[in-house]
Amino acid sequence: MASFKRKYAAMIISSLIVGGLVSVTAWHYVHSENKAENSVAERKVLFWYDPMKPDTQFDKPGKSPFMDMDLVPKYADENDGKNGAGIRIDPTQVQNLGLKTQKVTRGRLHYAQTFPANVSYNEYQFVIVQARSAGFVEKVYPLTIGDRVRKGTPLAEITLPDWVEAQSEFLLLSDTGGTPTQIKGVLERLRLAGMPEEDIQRLRATRSIQTRFILKAPIEGVITAFSLRTGMNISKDNVVAQIQGVDPVWISASLPESIAYLLKDTSQFNISVPAYLDTPIHVEKWHLLPSVDQTTRTLQVRLQVSNANELLKPGMNAYLTLNTQSQDMLLIPSQAVIDTGKEQRVITVDAEGHFVPKRIHVLHESQQQSGIGSGLKEGEKVVVSGLFLIDSEANISGALERMRRGKDHD
Repeated sequence: MASFKRKYAAMIISSLIVGGLVSVTAWHYVHSENKAENSVAERKVLFWYDPMKPDTQFDKPGKSPFMDMDLVPKYADENDGKNGAGIRIDPTQVQNLGLKTQKVTRGRLHYAQTFPANVSYNEYQFVIVQARSAGFVEKVYPLTIGDRVRKGTPLAEITLPDWVEAQSEFLLLSDTGGTPTQIKGVLERLRLAGMPEEDIQRLRATRSIQTRFILKAPIEGVITAFSLRTGMNISKDNVVAQIQGVDPVWISASLPESIAYLLKDTSQFNISVPAYLDTPIHVEKWHLLPSVDQTTRTLQVRLQVSNANELLKPGMNAYLTLNTQSQDMLLIPSQAVIDTGKEQRVITVDAEGHFVPKRIHVLHESQQQSGIGSGLKEGEKVVVSGLFLIDSEANISGALERMRRGKDHD
């Protein structure tokens, strides 16, 4: 009987202990649940959204209709930067974005690009040979278009009645005591009629009339037009020949008007010709033509290059490589720039870790670097990856609108 009483007492005590443990555990559970609920209740949810399509807002949580993912809450306390233009983003979300930043630096844009070009005659070395008097062709030397001629090379023998008549008048005045003014006037008339100076001096020295005259090449170059034939008549405005020089020659290329500011001196240009890739080509001088092509929006640059060995032939293809750099300016990676067509902006990170959109003005871009004219300061951090979601977040929170209003007030 005593044994039974002891067992009964033990059972009662055990029940009391177990009941106490359950009560304590339940109290802790309920207390923690209430604490969590209060914590959640403390953060006010404005709306839910899909991070991949943040411009659409939902009134309650659930699955995104666009992606196979849960909607994300937008909390009111995430806009604690509303007095400025910054936004806060959950650190976990930032980490998932693989966010990377880079500081704004000061330096020079390096520009290196190759443009197609072509070789052409030097138009400064271009002459037209004319008789300047009516007559006929006695003889044409074996020449044609494309032939290379030296200065003084005979082109054709011609007879010009006006030249013969003027010579007779000169000799008559000389023999009959014509005044110096009269004699000088006849010689000037011969010069104006096109008679070469050497033939005039021969007339004065020999005092004999010449009936046949040889037209000669006045410069060294290539014949680009030649239409004389033996026995044909010519008028005073007939073109006997056209000759163009081949040293130096021109090389022309079309360049974007946006890089006109980079053109400074001949050291920036490197010329190569497919026919002579191993042959160095010396640029003597260059000239930027004054007009822009209205269709292609390009500038025409013309370089004068030496061609003493005459390897460069007009019409050849060439390549112009421009190696240069800009003046000092603020630089950021081009991938950090958001260009909407109406404005250019970047996302910066301030000292408190807020993401702040800023409107910028891009001056120039080269080799994945952008030169900034305004909107940033040296040393600021700009976001270079994860831009899409952060920019969308800025749009959701109104940071972009605040940025624009602030710009308008400025």
